[in-house]
Amino acid sequence: MKCRVKLVKAEEITLQEMAINHRFKNTRRRATGVLMLARGDKPKVVCAALGVSDQAVYNWAHAWRIGGICALMGGHNGGRPRALPDEVVAVALEIARAEPLTLAQIARRVEQAQAQALPCKIETLGEDLKRAGFTSSATGSR
Repeated sequence: MKCRVKLVKAEEITLQEMAINHRFKNTRRRATGVLMLARGDKPKVVCAALGVSDQAVYNWAHAWRIGGICALMGGHNGGRPRALPDEVVAVALEIARAEPLTLAQIARRVEQAQAQALPCKIETLGEDLKRAGFTSSATGSR
């Protein structure tokens, strides 16, 4: 199985930027690995330097040949499901925008509107409100 990678200057610059700045650690690692392969490092050297298996390095090289930059950026669709469904966040936003309330008061009203307890900590509700664009000193954002 070959593990050679050829890069043009624009690809090299893009991979260097990805290796430094991408938000996901494993994407940064993949970009670094492809750069190492392109400069002529053997797969064993790459896997030792980056703490990954031989197969991972071969997979990166194959992915690069097949899909380029986009192929290195995949694999982030998993993770833990959100604690609060979008509908609950929407109800919380309506309540929060109606009048100035503390986060605890918003949580109580959401529980009353949904006729059930929040399935998460109150801080999670505050984070979801911030993520949805609501800003208030009551939810801890400024």
